Amino acid sequence: MSSEPILVIKDTDSTIGIRARVGDEYKEHEIHLNVMLAYYWENELPVIENLIDLFESVIKRTVNEVLPHDNLFLKYNLITDDVLENASRFEIHLIEVKADDIVLRLDGKILALKGLSSEEDYSRGNSSEEDLIFNDSKIINLVEKNIPTQKKMSFKEFARQQRMKNS
Repeated sequence: MSSEPILVIKDTDSTIGIRARVGDEYKEHEIHLNVMLAYYWENELPVIENLIDLFESVIKRTVNEVLPHDNLFLKYNLITDDVLENASRFEIHLIEVKADDIVLRLDGKILALKGLSSEEDYSRGNSSEEDLIFNDSKIINLVEKNIPTQKKMSFKEFARQQRMKNS
């Protein structure tokens, strides 16, 4: 088995799976969308911004468990159907992920979620071809982030920080 570090992203209707592997060692974490979306909607928090923050932090945590590092570099295109605050759909197209100076091979590097503006839109789950492919009214942003390693935090602490950040 190759010792090349690999990052795998898989999304379903209810979860986002993030898996990092180096040789025989791997770690996998899932983001349970129903739980997170319900929390964001109930607390009137910005859904997409918080999901992106959570996605980035879970990538950081997962990679750090198999490839300890001080700094994680993420480069991706963020595609939305409107400005971030009003968007109901978004896609993240990972371009590059590096743990310190080690480049991770990307597998399943696209995350696409839709119907995020409200519980009704998400539950309905429109899946027409038109919904899956954005029309000309899409907004694309190139995002490059360096995420330093921090101490581990509980979900309760993460939620508290999100509330403070969005107040």
